Amino acid sequence: MKPDSPLLQKDSSLYPAQLATRKLPLHLHFLQSGAQVSDLVNWTTAPEIAFVGRSNVGKSSLLNFIAGQKQLARVSSLPGRTQLINLFEADGGAFQMADLPGYGFALSPREVQHHWSTEMARYFEARTNLKGVLFLVDARRDIDPDDVRLCRWFLSLGLNVLAVQTKCDKIHKSQIKMIKQKQAVTLGLSAEAFISTSSDKKIGLQDLFVGIAGLLAAAQEDALAAQAMQDAQDEIL
Repeated sequence: MKPDSPLLQKDSSLYPAQLATRKLPLHLHFLQSGAQVSDLVNWTTAPEIAFVGRSNVGKSSLLNFIAGQKQLARVSSLPGRTQLINLFEADGGAFQMADLPGYGFALSPREVQHHWSTEMARYFEARTNLKGVLFLVDARRDIDPDDVRLCRWFLSLGLNVLAVQTKCDKIHKSQIKMIKQKQAVTLGLSAEAFISTSSDKKIGLQDLFVGIAGLLAAAQEDALAAQAMQDAQDEIL
């Protein structure tokens, strides 16, 4: 982490706490798209948070919900239409959000699916400013082995994972807590790392901000620890 990183600047140190109490949507600005990780320009050291989920889980709808817009991210009735990495700047550069192609999309050619499995591996292993993952799961669907393997892989890379239930308005309120606990156990996450949302009914926005603030705060702590270690090494030398 470079000393001039936004995570170490005085003005940005208060941002996670401010975000945790926010009630209004984020200010999101589209930056760029790329078919490959090498297409993405690293012009900032601001922390990046990735949107990950199956192609029909509602990623685009959730992104629009977070931004309070209808057309920031394209919403399609056909799964697998988003096949680019789309980057968005949040709140004037406080952090970035990466909308990734959905995995497991059946309507895309096999060659495209293979391409994306390769590119996603490169993205998660090489994207140096990636600090957290919003892992979207459909509240109506059981967690399957692919979801479990992917979540465990993120954790093995040292990434903080926040699971986000989508479409919680499609199930009865009395079942949400039980389903959340079941999904959390299956993925190997704590119930506190699970957030229930509905883009249609505008449910869970503040909880999302609290969760994202937690990811950014953890990134700040890591940056400070890395800087302290570098300072100590410089003193020895």
